[in-house]
Amino acid sequence: FPTHPRFAQYNLTYLPEDQESEVDSVVGAFMLVRREALEAAGLLDESFFMYGEDLDWAYRIKQAGWTIWYYPRVVVYHHKGAASKGNVKARRAFYEAMAVFVRKHYKAQTHPLFYAAIMGGIALKGGVDVGMTWLRRQWMEARG
Repeated sequence: FPTHPRFAQYNLTYLPEDQESEVDSVVGAFMLVRREALEAAGLLDESFFMYGEDLDWAYRIKQAGWTIWYYPRVVVYHHKGAASKGNVKARRAFYEAMAVFVRKHYKAQTHPLFYAAIMGGIALKGGVDVGMTWLRRQWMEARG
């Protein structure tokens, strides 16, 4: 249901592309951040490698009382996934970053069983995705 607000929260596909909108985060490939917001939230967290640092930063910026806006009049071309396509290590890094984010921001305030379910879900989805990436790569190499 890509156009339903309840089910499209991650990619926000229910929002009109040409409408300014307050959002939870934007892609880290291009952001404009006020100095005051940067000072309030701090710099990018280096415990994230390649993925998740933009999500973490946006989360901390919002916690500091600032808002995040999608502004459609600026166009930036970012080939999402170009660096990780077919790369098992990069796919693994993505899911590890999601685990770092959940551990950092939700572990202390989440019931242990729910936290275990979230982390298990990340591990399961990551395991399937990494495994499929590896299999695809093996298949492509075998085909020449």
